[in-house]
Amino acid sequence: MYRFLMSRRYAQLLFTIGKHKNLHALSKEVDMTISHLSNVTDQWAREGLIKKTRSGREVDIEITAKGKKLVELTRKFDDLFHDKKEVKNEGKNKGVSSE
Repeated sequence: MYRFLMSRRYAQLLFTIGKHKNLHALSKEVDMTISHLSNVTDQWAREGLIKKTRSGREVDIEITAKGKKLVELTRKFDDLFHDKKEVKNEGKNKGVSSE
């Protein structure tokens, strides 16, 4: 489970789940094969982060309260390590001496 959160790609997947109701639309949005996405979401369903239900050939996905909490924490983590203001300032100061 934790390896899925250490990658920005999987964090983005977690953020995107709430926007789409089914696996097919989600796979297009995050550019993952349905097979790979199914494996990831199966793991997350076992962890209680999402709920998967089958409706004919479609697999619907719903994020749980536990999953929403994790999204919130992951967003905070992502903001902490990817502060856009800080990155811009570092770029301006790169190669510039303080003397």
